[in-house]
Amino acid sequence: MPLPANLTRVAETHLANLETLSQAALNALALAIRAGSTSPEAWRDAVANIGQDLLSLQSQAAAQADGYVTAALTAQGASPAADAAVNSAGFTDLTDGGGSWLRNLIFAPNSVVGQALVEGLSRPAALARGQMVANSIVLTGMQDVGRSAVQTAMLTRPTAKNYVRMLRRPSCARCAILAGRRYRALAAFKRHPRCDCIHVPAAEDANDWVTNPVEYFKSLSTADQDRIFGKATARAIRDSDYSQTAMNQLVNARQGIDMVTTFGRQVQITRTGTTTRSTFGGYEVLEDGTFRRRSDSDLRRTGYRQPRVAKEPRLLPDEIYSLADEFGWDRAEVLRQLRRFAYIV
Repeated sequence: MPLPANLTRVAETHLANLETLSQAALNALALAIRAGSTSPEAWRDAVANIGQDLLSLQSQAAAQADGYVTAALTAQGASPAADAAVNSAGFTDLTDGGGSWLRNLIFAPNSVVGQALVEGLSRPAALARGQMVANSIVLTGMQDVGRSAVQTAMLTRPTAKNYVRMLRRPSCARCAILAGRRYRALAAFKRHPRCDCIHVPAAEDANDWVTNPVEYFKSLSTADQDRIFGKATARAIRDSDYSQTAMNQLVNARQGIDMVTTFGRQVQITRTGTTTRSTFGGYEVLEDGTFRRRSDSDLRRTGYRQPRVAKEPRLLPDEIYSLADEFGWDRAEVLRQLRRFAYIV
């Protein structure tokens, strides 16, 4: 079942509050961009001029945490009593990866602009690239602090045992496969830059919440499925009869992409899922769909004390469909190949 309606309202109100603060930060940044486009020194001064405003907005984002977690636990009939309060000021000028938020905002866009000019881009194009980086830094910094403060608020409340990941539609493929997953309160929140998913604090007995990523996928139009997940990945999910296992494998495979020469041609492969800890890396899928553990001769090491990986390259779904078009494979053969490379089971 989905999140209870009253809890969904609490989470959506919290998210709306954070989005209002994030938009205010982006508005302040827009003023700095106009003032600081002439030189690196002008950009530094422009960021300094809005610095206190940005830090104040970041502190306000952190200050939402106690009220949100209290409301979420109350909506579940659990005690919201806390052993401590979140110190919102302690979260200012922080980034999820460590370091100063404002310092990153000063130096990273300047570095990107300089590199773009070296690559031969025009100054307007280089500035546009730097502005995109600046926007990402500001938005990610606001979102990360909001989530970090919520996780801290959860840890101060004995009844907040877990959290569930809530998507903000439209969500990217990486976030979609994590939709509705339950994590321990101590578990880190997996995110990418500009990720806008949030924690929903869960009391210990809230075990019947289920959010199915496949249902999210099905709710999208075919065009949106192709745009968000990529045409080949979306097609493979549909061909797998919307298997959630296949969906996870297909989306994760988009990481670690490489081009190699194998099977007598250049093909796109993925290095994700090729270690012996994974299905493809550990097992060869036979014609009848059963698994046979790979022998030592089928494996190699990539480094000292590193896990062994399969010698056989793992084709991306894009390559499987390209080969299907080239050789006229029918649906049964395409499914066999998707199974061979452990995208479906």
